[in-house]
Order: sequence, then C-alpha cells, then structure tokens
Amino acid sequence: KFEDCMELLKKGVKNRTIRQTSMNAKSSRSHTIFQLLIEIQSSDGTFLKGRLNLCDLAGSEKINKKEAMGEDQLKELKNINLSLTTLGKVIYALSSGDKKAAGAF
Repeated sequence: KFEDCMELLKKGVKNRTIRQTSMNAKSSRSHTIFQLLIEIQSSDGTFLKGRLNLCDLAGSEKINKKEAMGEDQLKELKNINLSLTTLGKVIYALSSGDKKAAGAF
C-alpha cells in the first residue's frame, strides 16, 4: 500500500545523518538507497514485475587544509569520498560487461 511505502520512507529519512558544513547549511552526510519493488497482475493473469532504485548520495567535498576541521569531520569526509569512489568502481565494473571484474560485486 502507498501508506506503507510512505511510512518506510519517513523512517529512512529520520535515520539519515545531516549536518552543517562550510558549503551547506544542511548537508547529507550519509547515503540513502530506496528500492521499490512493484508487482501487478495483468488481465490475462500474468504478473509483471518492476524495480525502481532511488539513490541519494552524500556529497563529495574537497579537503580544504586552510579550513579548521575536527578529526571526526576529517574522518567522515574521507569515508564519504572513499565510498563514492568505490561506488564508481562498482558501477563501472557492472556496466563494462567484464564478468571477472563484476564478479567481485
């Protein structure tokens, strides 16, 4: 039901990490993936299935050595940048058709 989907979406939003950075007043500091699986039965009795993936990725930011930054913030920034780089490698491997590279994921 639609209401169930909205409740799950609200729950996910509450679990996100958002905080102020030098670039944004409200910056997403976490990745969110929402996967919606849809199944309908057509008039002839066959089932049609679909999948919609929505991704909201934490922003990539450059490390500004002049900016005062705490150790926790620096660690968070490095982790976000590393996870975005890794995601790029996964997408490339899966889309390249190289079964050996894609097999790792």
